[in-house]
Amino acid sequence: MKLFFSPSKGMQYKTFKYSEESGIIDIPFKEKTDFLISVLKNFSQEEISTKLKIKGKILDDVLNIYSNFYNQEEREAISLYDGVSYKQLDLEKFSRESYKYMRDNVFIFSALYGVLNACTPIRPYRLDMTNKILEISPYDFWREDIEKYLLQFKDETFINIASNEFSKILNRKVFNVIDIEFRQCDGDKIKNISTEAKKARGALLNYLIENKIACVEEIKNFNNLGYTFSLELSSEKTIFFIKK
Repeated sequence: MKLFFSPSKGMQYKTFKYSEESGIIDIPFKEKTDFLISVLKNFSQEEISTKLKIKGKILDDVLNIYSNFYNQEEREAISLYDGVSYKQLDLEKFSRESYKYMRDNVFIFSALYGVLNACTPIRPYRLDMTNKILEISPYDFWREDIEKYLLQFKDETFINIASNEFSKILNRKVFNVIDIEFRQCDGDKIKNISTEAKKARGALLNYLIENKIACVEEIKNFNNLGYTFSLELSSEKTIFFIKK
């Protein structure tokens, strides 16, 4: 069983106690990543602003990131990302066994890196799958390479905890993918609140790593943040959790 997660725009340098044990986990598509960085470095300020849809301080920060990209320190991907989902991860509380589980089973999609092992060292960046910086879309740029890379796990079940922006790159005709969905009750209505879903995805990933969950049925026992498994909404390929 392999777990797939989204990256985040927010990033912050952090360390956790077993990081020194990770060894070197290579970036899987270094040449393609380096190519994208070279493209981004050659853009003007106006082009970066337009293509990445940013301005002000964020624009200044991103220009600095790509101007000095290879001078930045590296951190394991799962500790560098710092968005809403990632704030639900208790990295410092993970046991050595949980760390090994994460290293072996958790993967993160990325518009700059393609797909990463959670423990692969990366540098800060800013790029989304919706940012078209080439003639082709990021999906077309990465789809074939990601599929070939993931074929090594073809016989395993893929648990998709990522947002649709990233997870739609998974070829469901090739891989056995089970999607995880979170919904919130508002009176008699069931809603999909983005920020709440992001928190829930992070809390679920934390639960899976902490408990080293190895089968699909055990995922349904997740009940953090007020969520419970919904048999009514779930299907063979989708597991729903509802917060009442």
